[in-house]
Amino acid sequence: MPSILILECAQEISSFNPVLSRYEDFEIHAGPALLAANDGAETCLRGALDVFRARPDVEVIPGYGAKACSAGPLAHADFTRLMDELLAAVRTQADHVDAVYFSLHGAMGTDAELDPEGVLLEAVRGCLGPRRPIVASLDLHGVLTARMLRHLQGVAVYHTYPHQDFVDTGRRAAELLLRVLDGARPVIARVRIPALVRGPELMTRTGVYGQIIAAAQALARQDRMLAAAMLIGNPFTDVPELCSQAVVVTDNAPTLAAESAVTLAEAFWAQRHRMQATLTPLADAIREAQTVTGPVTFTDAADAPSSGASGDSSAILAGLLAQGYRGTVLLPIVDAPAVRQAHAAGIGRTIQVVLGGSLDARFTPVPLTATVVRVGDGRFTYEFSGTPANAGPTAVLQADNLTIIAMSRAVFLMDRALFLAHGYDPQHFDLTVVKSPGAAARYFPWATKNLVVDVPGATSANLHSLPYRHCRRPMFPLDPDVPFTAQAELFPD
Repeated sequence: MPSILILECAQEISSFNPVLSRYEDFEIHAGPALLAANDGAETCLRGALDVFRARPDVEVIPGYGAKACSAGPLAHADFTRLMDELLAAVRTQADHVDAVYFSLHGAMGTDAELDPEGVLLEAVRGCLGPRRPIVASLDLHGVLTARMLRHLQGVAVYHTYPHQDFVDTGRRAAELLLRVLDGARPVIARVRIPALVRGPELMTRTGVYGQIIAAAQALARQDRMLAAAMLIGNPFTDVPELCSQAVVVTDNAPTLAAESAVTLAEAFWAQRHRMQATLTPLADAIREAQTVTGPVTFTDAADAPSSGASGDSSAILAGLLAQGYRGTVLLPIVDAPAVRQAHAAGIGRTIQVVLGGSLDARFTPVPLTATVVRVGDGRFTYEFSGTPANAGPTAVLQADNLTIIAMSRAVFLMDRALFLAHGYDPQHFDLTVVKSPGAAARYFPWATKNLVVDVPGATSANLHSLPYRHCRRPMFPLDPDVPFTAQAELFPD
């Protein structure tokens, strides 16, 4: 009976967020608690567990899991602590393990290590030796490095954006791993593409990126294919191997793998100009919102915690005040000092508060007179995954037409859950600020208009505004006349 060890270490970072994330930001489960945390949840681990449990000849060994909201780079000492705990779990089970399923993100980073997931895989490989297979699931925003690939026998990657296929990705990873255990001999081919992409054409249900992923899915169904994917990397994780890349896994068919990856890469490269964001200057967006009949959403992708930003941007708030916008506004912001002040004052009290810029100094704090309407503990359940969230103590502040939900810590704002948990339905507001690049399409489709505003932030789709230091150049669209000839790398080489 093959025994499969279950591991997880997942976080996406923005290198441009000045606030380091810490060990305490991670949700950690070990042993049976790892299984319990994913039972019934919309997670990759749940999808993999469903597959393994359906095979009576497979034993599942729960190891160690750590995951955190996207944020700034992880403090390296805290990454070391996580790795030490994970490796201790691996060593405890090493004599009983035949294979590993590893749930990763792919865009992790520390303040001292640009490829921590490669380090993790190398360390796990060191514990298990060269023969036992390791298969990982990855976000399509992952930066799959050569170091990672040298220690993997396969990968399964999200096929949807906004992400909806967590369970399916885990299922595909598990099925791939079982095929390897049943005798498949995996060969991985990847083609690195010097392009960073953003914008509505990445919406896989409607955009051109979805057409390329559909081609990858069709490839994966062919004979001798184990997996195929098109990763776009996370443009905010500034590392040497940041890029887009086509990845194909075959059963002992290196030529097929290489040729298929080249085909995917060339199709992607041909569409790179379409996969760029169209941003609306903030002043123009506010003027347009004042003329629209029906609810409007402003997508603040530049300050999206789900992409690694700090969540404490005051840019839109300041713009609304400066232009005298009079519609009702629902706006989230991370500002722990303001929350503490509100809790100390109590419900019904009027306070003088400054909002924004408590974490990222690029944002100018905005002074407001506001009434404390509600205080809370910040715990709720995400719509998109069914998993718990903890924004720390929260406060709802009312400043004239502005309803502001202030949090103590950043959480994913990929759905309506934060708003609903505090008693507010965005449909009842003239304008809602959505701090996620993909949330408006999935959770706010009733809005009459969605405008992606051009404001500063650690996750701005205006990539030219970001101070890259490590990303290999030339890179589209950062540089003119970027050359590209599709060439496949094979693993094992």
